[in-house]
Amino acid sequence: MKCAVYIRVSTEEQAKEGYSLAAQTDKIVEYIKGKGWTYSQIYNDDGYSAASRRRPALEKMLADAATRQFEAVLVYRIDRLSRNLKDLIEIVEELAKNGAGFKSITELIDTTTPEGRLMFHQFGSFAQYERELIIQRTTMGIHKRLKSGLWPGGYAPFGYKLVDSKLQIVEKEAKIVRLIFDLYLQKKYGVVNIARYLNTEGIKSKTGKKWKFTVVHHVLTNPTYTGIIARGGERVTGAHKPIIKEESFEQVKEALPLRKLKPRVFVSPNLFTGFIFCGCGAPMHMSYPGSDCKKKYKYYACSRRLDYKDCALRYIRADILEVSVINELKKLSEDRPKIQAIINNLKKENRKALPSLKTDQQKFIRKIASLTKEKVGLLKWMSQKAAKPYTLNVLNERFEKIELELNDLTHSRWQVEEELKKRLHFGLSSEKVSLYLKNIVNTFADFDRQEKKRALLEVIQKIKVNLSNEVHLSVNLPQNFLLPYRASGFGEILLNGAEGGS
Repeated sequence: MKCAVYIRVSTEEQAKEGYSLAAQTDKIVEYIKGKGWTYSQIYNDDGYSAASRRRPALEKMLADAATRQFEAVLVYRIDRLSRNLKDLIEIVEELAKNGAGFKSITELIDTTTPEGRLMFHQFGSFAQYERELIIQRTTMGIHKRLKSGLWPGGYAPFGYKLVDSKLQIVEKEAKIVRLIFDLYLQKKYGVVNIARYLNTEGIKSKTGKKWKFTVVHHVLTNPTYTGIIARGGERVTGAHKPIIKEESFEQVKEALPLRKLKPRVFVSPNLFTGFIFCGCGAPMHMSYPGSDCKKKYKYYACSRRLDYKDCALRYIRADILEVSVINELKKLSEDRPKIQAIINNLKKENRKALPSLKTDQQKFIRKIASLTKEKVGLLKWMSQKAAKPYTLNVLNERFEKIELELNDLTHSRWQVEEELKKRLHFGLSSEKVSLYLKNIVNTFADFDRQEKKRALLEVIQKIKVNLSNEVHLSVNLPQNFLLPYRASGFGEILLNGAEGGS
């Protein structure tokens, strides 16, 4: 049977173990392989909620179903497709109309059979009920606490602590909040300079880390400090004492541009922006130190030096650094012995890892065999004995647990065996690596600025500049060129040609 794979995570679920896109994909693909089926495409909705049907990958999947590109859609769990029963039914009916079934690999749902369709409606109802119950309880709880002037939930803001759902002033932190407002209104400091001042004075944030200008901005725009609690469009007088007078807050509100703070866009016309870092760990950004320099040169500078003045790394001339990196790639492409030495080291690491991987493989094989034997025994017993309904329910529960455990074990065994294949059939050679690097270097001058950046992103993993103005280059080749094994990099290559600016 030709299948389609649908996977989804919402932003909130991204960090949950077992719900990651990779985990869902691996388990579904392993299930398909175990059945002897094939899959045509993986439809991936990353960061979309199940509450809405307006998801790009879902819409694409339904459009492909209309042209009969597959016979069934497989998901890890039914709530990956939707938590809304009406949407679930409509989606599955639309698939059925186009000759495609629907299957959840962890809930024994298969709409290609009458029994599976019955189970589908039952699980769909529970998924919707669970979602509505959570929303109802959460909304009611927040609303009730708001009306009482209590903190509606989450962490207490800087300057307060939570005591029995009430905000209580922490005087040590409250003094810093008042200082921030005073620096803004009286000293006319901006949010960046306030952050610099606090860090220079050794004043820590709530988490004990250095202040960022985004955190300062949040303090200056948080109405909680005036005795107000705002949540979900509602504003009520809180049961807590204010730290800042309302007049001061309003003055800041009028003076401070209340714009959303947007993150730096990764795609930049500057060649190395996004993968060049200072030795202190901070990213490096393009800078023009002085009006005269701006007419002639651009420099890469540590963002901590630009924002907080607490890093001593000198400015690095952009044109010199860019030429140096290309020259170093060229030298590496022509140094076959060096490339071969790195490949040999990776092969040694592979050989060291093999015994442990083989032990894990045998452990999973034994567990799978044991559970499979128990599963066969249960099926035989259930088919031969006239068991009571209660006994059958208990056996069914055990059977389902075995199925789920077998899925996990099979997936784990597959991962180990894939890793064994990668390490046993290491496909890199110095000739291939050399040819690839030469191709990048020799055609680099013909690219426009954006094409040059894309080419570098394929081959360079990271550029790091330390306080001695040594530039270390970590090279990483594309997945399809590494064949089965993805190397972590070719170590650190010193670029002697880099020079620092003033």
